[in-house]
Amino acid sequence: MRRLLPILLWTAGSLQTLAANRVTTAQLENIVAAARHKSDTEVARQISGLELTERLSTNKLSTCVANLPGPHAKEALLALADMSAFLDPPASEVPNLAEPDPATQRKIMALAVNYAEITMRNLPNLFAIRVTTTFQQTSPPGKSLHPFGKYRARVLYRDGDEREQPIGRSMVEKGLTTSGEFGPILGTALLDAARGNLAWSRWEQSAAGPEVVFTYAVNAKQSHYKVENRTTAYQGEIAIDPSNGTILRIALRSDPATDNVLSRAADIVVEYGPVELGGKRYICPLRGVALSQGWQDLWLNDVVFEQYHLFRSNMRILPDFGPVQ
Repeated sequence: MRRLLPILLWTAGSLQTLAANRVTTAQLENIVAAARHKSDTEVARQISGLELTERLSTNKLSTCVANLPGPHAKEALLALADMSAFLDPPASEVPNLAEPDPATQRKIMALAVNYAEITMRNLPNLFAIRVTTTFQQTSPPGKSLHPFGKYRARVLYRDGDEREQPIGRSMVEKGLTTSGEFGPILGTALLDAARGNLAWSRWEQSAAGPEVVFTYAVNAKQSHYKVENRTTAYQGEIAIDPSNGTILRIALRSDPATDNVLSRAADIVVEYGPVELGGKRYICPLRGVALSQGWQDLWLNDVVFEQYHLFRSNMRILPDFGPVQ
């Protein structure tokens, strides 16, 4: 069955919060810089004991990863960065600009609605590889997030319809699994934002220039965000290019009812950016984070969209049967 809204897969139990050393992104960069001559295992253990107090941007993550000694340290840093994806950015990444007046804010949101309804729907027929790296944390206390596995799928976007084909013998995707990054998730966010006390939040600095960030809150009765086929209240955040309404980042953080199966989280972040296809530039999903936490297990999914290609009239997508034995 096709899922246009995030669905949660989870394991019941009781999860306990782990103690960690809280650091800023600047402090993390210093730790990474000092780790060049240490072993991969030692650095991985050190990073696993950290907790960021602010969001680590994709650009800073790439820089830090390049300075790490091996795969285990890089996996630990990826999990740490993903856990910070729902936080505010460092103060250094918040431009000192005046808040737009109400008329300008309304204009920006109108541009965003137009972008979601027209521009995203007019994406060309394309496909991309969706790589999900899954991390898990279970009780008892003392256990940190550890890699669980990878899931690879080919996402097909054709005539406005989004489908997914697993590649090879990938593991079954665990934790919070999402679809609809090519449009439906944006539509859900904007529909709920119109009813959810939309408010100006801040400016953020991106590679392309300043972004406008709006926040909103939606109760369960008005929400279109579903977890295990049940609508849930949530806090939403939308980052928009004020010049043309392009939506560059969305975040949905659940606020489950007391009778819900969730004890804390069913949260997602999706980041969008430029992709060149056929000599033209399009804004497509680049990466995402999906976090789900029940009473015992925490699942963290890092999602990357890569290898974008246009559909050609003579192109066929064949199943991947793996290597010949």
